[in-house]
Amino acid sequence: MSTDFVEIKGGKQGITIVVDASFNFEQVKQNIYDKLQRGRSFFAGGNAQLEIHRGIFSKNENDELRELLQGFEMTLREASPASPIPIPHQGKVLLLKRTIRSGQRISHRGTIVILGDVNAGGEVVATGDILVMGTLRGMAHAGARGDKSAMVAAFRLKPTQLRIAHIISRPPEDKADISPNIPEIAHLKEDLIIIEPLNTTVNLTLTN
Repeated sequence: MSTDFVEIKGGKQGITIVVDASFNFEQVKQNIYDKLQRGRSFFAGGNAQLEIHRGIFSKNENDELRELLQGFEMTLREASPASPIPIPHQGKVLLLKRTIRSGQRISHRGTIVILGDVNAGGEVVATGDILVMGTLRGMAHAGARGDKSAMVAAFRLKPTQLRIAHIISRPPEDKADISPNIPEIAHLKEDLIIIEPLNTTVNLTLTN
């Protein structure tokens, strides 16, 4: 089994467990367990920080990680609040300080950050992530060259169409009426586009 989605680093303050949330959660959980179990005598009862990258876990999944780490005599507490927009991870970043209007199409090899809105009829295509510091009402295609770890995030997510890699999703017709007025993130999990509140993305710290 690949171990690229979990990495344990040592430091003066303890260990940091870096997790790639774009992978299957059960594999991630098992891999964390295997790594901690192999070094149980060293890790048990120590201090650790859990960093979740490239996606998010649900509340239930975070609770499962909490229980797993408690089995190694570690208690879990939240670190300082995470940034409302995740850090882009793919390629060069194109920063646009304007609104993308109907009929306009932006395409970039890398990540696109828009300080404005994307209106209905506008299109944004990136090989990396798409981050909109406003309302996304048009079409967004992240990971356009097949990157399944890419994501789309916006202060308000009301797209006409979302694409990540080759996966396409269209929101329900009443999405505009029920969309929460909070930042949201769309990412792939097991080849399905999942949309979740960005405030579920946290850096977690473990301490004895």
